[in-house]
Amino acid sequence: MVSAVIGLLCLSAPAAALAESAFTDHRGKTITFQTPPERVVTIVRSAPIIYRAVDGTADHIVGMNKDSLDRYFTEGIYTEIIPEMSKISTSAAQEGFVPNVEAILAEKPDAVIQWTHDEKLIEPLERVGLTVVGWQCCTEQDRLDYLTLTGYMTGRNDRAQAILKSQSDALEALGDKVSDLEDADMPSVLHIDQIGDQFRVIANGSQDLSLSGVTNPAADGSGEWWRTVDMEQLLVWNPDIIVIPAYAAELNPQDFFDDPLLANMAAVKARRVYKQPVFARTPDAPEIFLTSVWLAAIAHGTDYAPEFKTQIEDVYGLIYGADLSGAQIEAILESDSNAPASDYAETFG
Repeated sequence: MVSAVIGLLCLSAPAAALAESAFTDHRGKTITFQTPPERVVTIVRSAPIIYRAVDGTADHIVGMNKDSLDRYFTEGIYTEIIPEMSKISTSAAQEGFVPNVEAILAEKPDAVIQWTHDEKLIEPLERVGLTVVGWQCCTEQDRLDYLTLTGYMTGRNDRAQAILKSQSDALEALGDKVSDLEDADMPSVLHIDQIGDQFRVIANGSQDLSLSGVTNPAADGSGEWWRTVDMEQLLVWNPDIIVIPAYAAELNPQDFFDDPLLANMAAVKARRVYKQPVFARTPDAPEIFLTSVWLAAIAHGTDYAPEFKTQIEDVYGLIYGADLSGAQIEAILESDSNAPASDYAETFG
């Protein structure tokens, strides 16, 4: 839990924005800042999104992973609502998460955010005297902690907690509805990101699908995120609904509907194949919780996401200070890609 992550806390209110902050990171190491860091380098790919969300500005992010730019800030909604992110130096890491120590030192950072899963990713940074805040991957609780830890770093714990409350309130309201469902009312959902001779499915992802009142027939408890299976296995599972992950940019519902080999699958026959909205592009993004609400509406109808477009508008306003246009909301929902899918326009109209 977050309360277990934070060991020492001197900063707990927005009024204390310039006060000393001491907390423990995901390694259990105590990190102390006399004032919020003015210059931060992020190597974790999604960290710039989270830091910008909590800090309310990109002014303090002086370096990031090149993958962050390539994945999130070259096209799509982030380029429209937080275009300043594309101007941040990308020399911190060029491949994966291996730090470019010389380039990072040149940025004179007060702090570096890096993964904890391999000491070789952190040791070279600390060896040259840099302060590293370690994040571990990738449970739901870890992702909540990213916001909390960033709140302590930035001195904006008020914003971190407001974002977390937005998440918890939405999921609590959803849970009240889902709790009334019987097991027989929970459709099976398969997330497929590659099709062809073989199919790649998300078997053990980090999203808790029970929050949306659905089941995952591919889950096997192995801990492996993906499984590659053949058509025979796909037909054995025969899901009620197929979801295309948001990161599978080249795959759309129409690809399933046009494939004669898939024509006998229940989801395809019912045209219940959907492309995830843009807010699911990275599972670490502060707005990721909207995915659970969206999926519940796909599975059970619009009553599970009443006024969903307004909710999207409010969430992006809170997190990014964005004033979304109607066209941007439609783009976030992947409305064009989902036009051939059953009842999509009616559900989110």
